[in-house]
Amino acid sequence: MPRTREADAIERAFAHAWIVHDLIPDEEREARMHAFRQWWGSFEIDAFKHALQEGNEADRLVALFALGSLAYEETQALLVPFLASSVRKERWASAMVLGEHQDERAFALLGQLLTDHLEPFSPAAEENKVRNMVFQAERRAKELYGTPTAWERFVHPGLVQIWGEMEGYRDEYTWYLRHRQTITNVLGAWNDPRAIPMLRQALQTCWDIEPRTRGSLQLLHQLEDQLAHTLGQLEAWHALEGLETAGLPPSRFKLARMFLTFGALGVNLLHLQNVYQGNIKLAIAVGTIDAEEVTEVLRERFGLDEYLARANLNVFQQWYQERDELWQWQRRLERGEVEGLSWPRQPFRGEWTAPQEGEKLEEITPTSPGEQPRSEGPVIRKLS
Repeated sequence: MPRTREADAIERAFAHAWIVHDLIPDEEREARMHAFRQWWGSFEIDAFKHALQEGNEADRLVALFALGSLAYEETQALLVPFLASSVRKERWASAMVLGEHQDERAFALLGQLLTDHLEPFSPAAEENKVRNMVFQAERRAKELYGTPTAWERFVHPGLVQIWGEMEGYRDEYTWYLRHRQTITNVLGAWNDPRAIPMLRQALQTCWDIEPRTRGSLQLLHQLEDQLAHTLGQLEAWHALEGLETAGLPPSRFKLARMFLTFGALGVNLLHLQNVYQGNIKLAIAVGTIDAEEVTEVLRERFGLDEYLARANLNVFQQWYQERDELWQWQRRLERGEVEGLSWPRQPFRGEWTAPQEGEKLEEITPTSPGEQPRSEGPVIRKLS
C-alpha cells in the first residue's frame, strides 16, 4: 500500500525529535513510536495535542513537530507559547515549525538560533585521556572478541560512566547542529532578504570556531555549505565580502563561493554532498551542473576571468576532498598512520596518551563466564 502523507509526517516528527545519527535503526525508531502510541492511545491529532499539554519533554517534542505538519492551522495557538519555553529544544522546535509556515513571530528567533551556543564545549585534557583509553579498550575487545562493542568489560565502571556523559553531550550538540541545517532551509524558503545577515553571520561563526573544534567536522562542513548555498538562493552576491577565514586554508573561501554559485543556479545541494560526494566531473557528466553556467556566474558576479573561472570549477573536487575527513583518513590509512578501527574518527597515534604517573592501575580479566579470548596479548588495564 502507498504511504500516506500522515504516516510520513508522523515518522518525520519522530526523526526530528531524535535527529542524531544519519540512519536511525528501524527497531529503535519503531520502539519509540510504539511506546508513544501505547501511552497516548493513537497517532491521531487529539493524541498529539494531549501529549503536548500533559506529556514529558520527549513526547512534547514529538508532538510539536507532528502537529506542525498535521494540524498547524488547528493547533497554532498551542504551538506559539513554546517559543518562550524554558526547555531549549522546545523553543527550537516551535521556532522551526512556525517558521516553516512563515509566522513572523519566529523569524528573528530563527536567526538567533543559528549561532546560539554554536561553539562546542572544549573537552578538558582529562577527556582526551578518557577517549584514548576507550579507544585502546575497543581495540583490545576487537582483538579478543571480534567486536569493539565489548570494550566496557575491560575498563572501570567509572570510565564507562564518564564516557556515557561525553557521548550524551555529543548527541545533544549534534541534535542542535543538524537542526541548524533545518533552520537554514526554513530561512531560505522564506525568501526574505532580512535573512542574509543572519546566514552570513552564521557562516562567519562556523569559520571562527572550526580551528578550535575537536572531533568530527563533517556536520559543521555540511552546515557551512548549506549556509553558502542558501545565500546563493537569495542571490546575496556580496555576502562573502569581508568574511575572515583565519586559521583555515584559503580554499575554504573559494569553496563557499562555489556553493553560493550552486545555490543561485538551483543545484541540488544534497545530491552534490551525498550522491556525488563532491565529484564535480560526475555531476557535470550527468547534467546536475552546467559548467558553462557556473563559469559565467563566476565571471559576471565575482570578476574572475575565463581561465580562473574554469580553474575554480576544475579544482573544486580537490578542495572538497581535502576538507573531507573520511578522504583524509583513507590517505592516512594508506600511509600506515592510523588503524582501520579508528574510523569513525578517533585520536591518531600521535594523540594517544598513556596513563599518567600516579594513576593506579589494576589488571582486568574478561567478565563474561564461558567466553574465552581468541588470542593472547597485552593486558588492558583500568584506573582504580
